Amino acid sequence: MRHTSPYRLAATVPPEELVRALVRNLVDAVGGRAGYEVPDAAGRVLTVASWPEHTGPHTDGPRAGEVVREPVAGGGVVYLAGPWRWGAGERTILRETATWLGVAVRLDRLRAERDRAQERAQRLRAEVTSARERLAEVRDLERRRLVGAITTTTLRDLTEFRGRLTTLAAPGQDPTADDVAGVGAFLDDLLDNFRTIVRGVYPAMLPDRGPRAALEELAATVPRPIHFRGDLGRRVGWQVESGLYHAVAAVLNLLAGLPSDDPVVVDFLRDDALRVTITAPPGPLSARSLRAALNHDAQRLAVLGGAMECRVTEDTAVVHVRVLDRIEPVAETAAPPLEGSALYRRTRDLVRRGQRLAGDGPDRRRWDAIAERMATPPRLAVVGGPPDGSIPDGAAVTVVVADGPADAGLAAEFLAEDGPRGAVDAVLCLVPPTEAFRAALRRARQRVVLTESASVAELAAGLTAWRPVIAARRAIVTATGMVGPNHPLSWAVERVGAEAHELAELDLLDRIETGEVRLPPTENAAVADVARLLGAHGPDPRTRLGLTDHAGDDEVRAAAADAVRRWRAHAAHPATGARERVAWEVLVRTAEGLLKAGRSR
Repeated sequence: MRHTSPYRLAATVPPEELVRALVRNLVDAVGGRAGYEVPDAAGRVLTVASWPEHTGPHTDGPRAGEVVREPVAGGGVVYLAGPWRWGAGERTILRETATWLGVAVRLDRLRAERDRAQERAQRLRAEVTSARERLAEVRDLERRRLVGAITTTTLRDLTEFRGRLTTLAAPGQDPTADDVAGVGAFLDDLLDNFRTIVRGVYPAMLPDRGPRAALEELAATVPRPIHFRGDLGRRVGWQVESGLYHAVAAVLNLLAGLPSDDPVVVDFLRDDALRVTITAPPGPLSARSLRAALNHDAQRLAVLGGAMECRVTEDTAVVHVRVLDRIEPVAETAAPPLEGSALYRRTRDLVRRGQRLAGDGPDRRRWDAIAERMATPPRLAVVGGPPDGSIPDGAAVTVVVADGPADAGLAAEFLAEDGPRGAVDAVLCLVPPTEAFRAALRRARQRVVLTESASVAELAAGLTAWRPVIAARRAIVTATGMVGPNHPLSWAVERVGAEAHELAELDLLDRIETGEVRLPPTENAAVADVARLLGAHGPDPRTRLGLTDHAGDDEVRAAAADAVRRWRAHAAHPATGARERVAWEVLVRTAEGLLKAGRSR
C-alpha cells in the first residue's frame, strides 16, 4: 500500500479535492474503510467523504468493525473501520489526517467567506456605478428643466415686455395712463412668474421643514383647494426629499392648476419607501395624456430609484409617487440568526455551487437573484391601510403597503419574484380579501401567510423567528424550478428540500393554523401550544416547550419526553388517518430533537 504524508498531500492536491484525498490516503496507509462525517441539524450523521465511497445519512451509531473515531477541529469526526494493521504509527497517521481535515474545513470556510466578500464587493461596486450614473442623469434632466423654465418662459415674457415698451416709446405715440398701467401689470405678472420658477427650483421651506411643508406652501399658490393627510416620518437626504417634492409639485400644478371647488387629496405614507398618493377629479385628462404631461418628472424620479404611476377612471385621477428613502448603497451583512441555521447554511452553499457552475452563462443572473433574496429580510404586506402598530425591536422585516382591493391582480404582484411589491412572505389584510385573492395565495409555489386578525408586531415577530427557514425554503423552491432532471445539482436540491425537518415543521404549522389538519379529539393542547412546539415563537427548546427562560435542563428533558410520548401515541393510534399520522410524526421528530438538545447540555 502506498500513501503520502498528509501535509505533503495538502501541498499538492487541489483544495476542493483535499478532503476526499485525505480520507483515501488514510485507507491506503492502514487499509479497511474510512470516512469523514458531520452531524446535521436533525441529529443525523452525513458522510462528507469516504473510501470506499459512500454518501448518505445514518443514525445507527458506530459502523461494524469500527476501531476508532478521531474528532476533527473544524467539526465532525473521521472514523476508521476494519484496518488491516493498527499500531502507534497508524494512530499517528489518523491524528494527522484529522488535523489536516480540520485545516481543509477551515480553508473551505475561509474560501466561502472570501467568495461572499468578493460577490458583495462586486455588487457594491455595481451599485456605486449605477448610483453615479443615475445622479449624472438627474443633473442633466434638472439642467434641461431649468433651462426650459428660465429661457423658454422668462425670456419669452421679457421679449413681450420689451415689445410693449418699444410700442409705447415709438415716435408719434402718446401713451395713456391705462397703457402705462397695463405694462406695469404685465411686469408684475412677469416678476410673479419668475418668483414661482425660483420657488420651484429651490423652495425655501424644503431644506428647513421638509417636503410636506414645502408642498403646503405651494398649495397656497394654486387656484384649487388641496387637503393633506398622513406623514412621511423622519427626515431623509436632500436628494431624496428634493426629488419627491418636485415630482409631487408637478402633479399638483397639473391637477390643481385650474380653478375648481373639488379638492385635491394628498396622502403621505412611509414604509420601505416614501410614498405620496394624489387623488383628484381628472377633468379633461385621460390616463395617456396624464402620463405624457408627467413623463419628464417620472424619468427624473426613476433615476433616483423611484416610480410614478398614473391611473384615471371615470371620475377620479390617481397618481402614486414612490421614492426610496436613500439612494446610496446599503452594505448588507448576514444576521447571526441566519448563520446559526444549518438549513440556511446548506442552502446558501448549494446556491453558491449553482453560481460557480453557471459561471458567466445565462443562469448566473438567476442564481445571483436567489443569493441576494436569501440575504434580505422577509417581506410583510399590509393591504387596505397603514400598519396598525410599530415593528418590535429586533424584528428584521420589510413592510410593504398596498391600498387594495385585495383581488387577483394584487395577489399576482405579491407573488412576483421582483417588483416593488413582489416576493411577499406574509399578508395582513385590513380589508376583506376576495376569494380569487385567497385562492391565488394558496396555489402559490412560494409560501405566503394570509391573516386578517393578527397585528403587524405579531406577524413581524413570527417572520423574524422563521427568517432562516423562510429564506432557505424560498431559495429551494426557486432553484427546483430552475434545475432540470439532468442538471448537476438536481439531486442536491431535492436532497436539501427532502431532508430539512424545518421545512416540514413550517408546512405543518401552516396546515394546522388553516384547519387543513385538526388536532386529535382527545388532545387538550390548543393550536397555539402546537404552534409553539413547531417553533412559531422561536427555536429555543424552552420557548418551544412552553417553559420559562430559567427552566433547568431536567425540566426541558421531562417536557420533551412527555411531548414525544404524547404525539407518538397519537401517530400510532389505529384510528389515525395517513395524513394525520404524517403530521404527528413531524411533531414526534421535533420533540425528539428537543429531547436530544436537552441531554447534550
